[in-house]
Amino acid sequence: MPVRIHPTAVVHPKADLDTGVEIGPYCVIGAHVRVGASTVLHNHVTVQGPTEIGTENVVYPFTVLGAEPQDLKYKGFDTSLIIGDRNKIREHVTVHRGTEFGGGRTVIGSDCLLMVGTHVAHDCTIEDEVVIANGCMIGGHCLIEYGVTLGGGAGIHHFTTVGTLSFVGGMARITKDVPPYLVVEGAPAEVRKVNTTALMRRRWAVDEIERLRVAFKAIYRNPEASIQTTIYQLRADPHQSRAVRRLCDFLERVQEGVHGRHLEISRDPNAPRYRS
Repeated sequence: MPVRIHPTAVVHPKADLDTGVEIGPYCVIGAHVRVGASTVLHNHVTVQGPTEIGTENVVYPFTVLGAEPQDLKYKGFDTSLIIGDRNKIREHVTVHRGTEFGGGRTVIGSDCLLMVGTHVAHDCTIEDEVVIANGCMIGGHCLIEYGVTLGGGAGIHHFTTVGTLSFVGGMARITKDVPPYLVVEGAPAEVRKVNTTALMRRRWAVDEIERLRVAFKAIYRNPEASIQTTIYQLRADPHQSRAVRRLCDFLERVQEGVHGRHLEISRDPNAPRYRS
C-alpha cells in the first residue's frame, strides 16, 4: 500500500513512513520520526522526533506527540517517545519525550485508548490495554500497568505506579501508588473494593476473584491487624493465588518507597531497592 500525504502536510525528509501510512491535512512531521505501517494521522497532528510510532495506530486532530518535556532540567538531551501498535489517540492529547535523568524515553504500549485532552508527561510508561479518559493528567516518571482504566479528569502525581487491572475514579487525586486489581476514588483517593468488573470481563475464574475479595477485606477492613501482619498471613497459605501474592508484593514495595510511591527511590542511587 502506498503512503498518502496530503499536500498541505509538512513532512521532514528525515522522517520514515512505512507502507500504508496516511498523513492528513496540515500535519507536521519532524525529523527522526518513524511511523509504522497502516497508521493514520488525521488533520493537524504534530509529531516531533525522535519518536517511533508502531503499526495501525489512529491519531486524531490537534494531538502533539514527542514534544520536549516540561522539565526545567531538560537541556536538549537526545531522548525519545516510543508508541506501540493499534492505539487510538484522540483529539488534543499531548505525550512528551523522556529526559536524561528519567531513563531517556516515554513509552506507550499497544491497544491503548487515550481520550480527548489527556496529557502523558516525560519518562512515563503506559503498558498495554490501558484506557485513559478525557482530561487525565499523568505526571512525569509514572508507571501505568497493563489493563488500567483512569476515569475522566484524574490527576496522577509524578513517580506514581498504578497497578495492573485497577480502576481510578473520575476526578481522583492520586498521590500514592494504586494497588493492582482494586478500585480507588476520591480526592485524596481511597481504596474502595476489588475491580471485579475488569476481572470478569477478562474471564477470571470465580474462585480467583473471591480470593482477592477475601484478601482485600483482610488488608483494608480489619483494624485489629497491621497490613504487614496480614500480608504475612496471606503468604503463609501454600495454596494462595498468584494474584493475591502479586497484591502482597505490590503493597510491600510501596512501603519501601517515599510518600507511598516506590518509584521515588530511583531518585536516590543509595536507597534500598525492592527485591522480587
